[in-house]
Amino acid sequence: MANKSTTARVNRQDGELTVQQHETDAPIIPVQQLEQLHKFKPDAVDWVILQTQIEADHRRAEDKRINTFIFVERFLGQIFALLIGLAGITGGAYVAIQGQPWAGGTIASLAITGLAAVFLTGRGKK
Repeated sequence: MANKSTTARVNRQDGELTVQQHETDAPIIPVQQLEQLHKFKPDAVDWVILQTQIEADHRRAEDKRINTFIFVERFLGQIFALLIGLAGITGGAYVAIQGQPWAGGTIASLAITGLAAVFLTGRGKK
C-alpha cells in the first residue's frame, strides 16, 4: 500500500491555515482527519468507517472477479494453443501420409514454430 501525505501550515496574526493532502491506494482516511471529524460531528465517524468497509468489500470482490477472469483467459489460451499445435501436427501427418512428406513436415513444423515464437516472445500476454 502506497501512502503519501503532505501538510502545509500558514501562521498569521489572525489565525492559522492548514492544508492537507493524502494519497493512498486503499480507502483509508488518516487518523488526524477522523479525530477532527469526531470533534466536529461525532456520529459521522461511524458513517465514514462504515463507508470505508463497504468500499473495501467492493474492492476485494472486484479484485477476485478480475483475477478469476484472468485465470480463465490464460487457461483457455493454453487449451487453444494445445488445440492449434495438435491440429498442425495432425494436419502435417495427414499430408505426409497422403504422399507429400516434405509438405507435411513443413506444416507440422510451422505450427509448432509459430506457437513457440508466441510463447517465447510473450506476444500473447498483456
